[in-house]
Amino acid sequence: MTMPVPSVRIGSRNILLGASIITLAALASGSWFLVRQNEVAYVTRFGQVVNAQAGPLQPGLHFKLPLADSADTVSISTDTVKLPAMKAFTRDTQEVTLQISLTYNMPPTAAYHLLYEVGRAGNIDIAHNLESVANDRVRSIVSRQDVTALAGEGREKIVDDIKVTIASELNRLFRIEVQDVQIPALDFSAQYKEAVNRATLARAQRVQAEQDRERARVEAETVVVKARGEADSQYARAEGQARAQLAQARAEAEATKLRGEADASAMRAKIEAAGGIDGYARQLQAQAALNWKGGLPQIMGTSVGSVPFILPLQLEERQ
Repeated sequence: MTMPVPSVRIGSRNILLGASIITLAALASGSWFLVRQNEVAYVTRFGQVVNAQAGPLQPGLHFKLPLADSADTVSISTDTVKLPAMKAFTRDTQEVTLQISLTYNMPPTAAYHLLYEVGRAGNIDIAHNLESVANDRVRSIVSRQDVTALAGEGREKIVDDIKVTIASELNRLFRIEVQDVQIPALDFSAQYKEAVNRATLARAQRVQAEQDRERARVEAETVVVKARGEADSQYARAEGQARAQLAQARAEAEATKLRGEADASAMRAKIEAAGGIDGYARQLQAQAALNWKGGLPQIMGTSVGSVPFILPLQLEERQ
C-alpha cells in the first residue's frame, strides 16, 4: 500500500513558503534602522564606511542593505560621567586621592573620529577613554606640586590647571567639548592629615603664647602709663601749688612794696609839708613835748635843761 503523494508535496510547499516569508521579513526588517533624536550614525558595508564624506546620518529612519550593511550610532547629547577615584603622588611623595566628574557633549562632526579613529570607541568605550586620559593628566600635574601647595593657598590654581588641561586634552584627542570639570573629592593620606593636625595644634599653641605675651605687654604698658599719669598728675599738682605759693609770695611782696612805697610817699609828703627834714624833726619834737607827761620819753634822745630833746629822725628820701 502506498501513501498519497499529493498531500506530502502540499506540506513541503507550505513549509518552503513559510520559510521564504520569514526570510523575506527578516531581510526587510534588516533593511532599515532608526537613529534617535540624541544620536548620529554611520553605515558600514562589509566593514567599510559608506559615504563618509557626507557626514553622519541625522535622527530619523534610514535604509541599508540587509546582511551587507550595519549601522554604528553614537550619542551627541550632553552627558556627565563620574570617573572612579584615583590616587596620585605629589612631588614630595605624598599620596593624594582625587575623583573627577566630567560634563561633556560630542559634536556631530566628531562622530567619525570617535567611532573609527580613536581605537576603543563608541558610547560603550568613551568613559574608558576619558578615564585613561584624565587620570594621566591629573597625575602629571599633581606630581609637579608639593602637598603643602595642593592643600593650601595654591589649591585653587592647581585645580583650575587640572580642569583646563583635561578639557583641552579631551578636545584634542577625542574632539569632544567639555562643558565642566568637577573634582568632588580631594583627600590626603592619614599620615599627612595627622602631621597637619599636629602642626595646626603647635601653631595654635604658638599663637596662644604670642597672644598671652602681647596681653602681658599691654597690661604692663597700661600699668606704666597709669603710674606715669599719676606721677604727672602729682607733679602737676605740686607744680600748681608751687606756682600758687610763688604767686602768693610775689603778691605779698608786691603788697609790702606798695605799702612801703605808700608809707614813704606819706612820709615825703609830711616832710615836704614841714618844709624839709629839719622842720619835720622840729614838729616831732614839739609833738613829743606836748605829749610828755613827766615820764621818760619813749624815744631815745638827750634832754637839755628841763625840755626833752628828740633826736632827729634820719629819713632817707626816696627819689
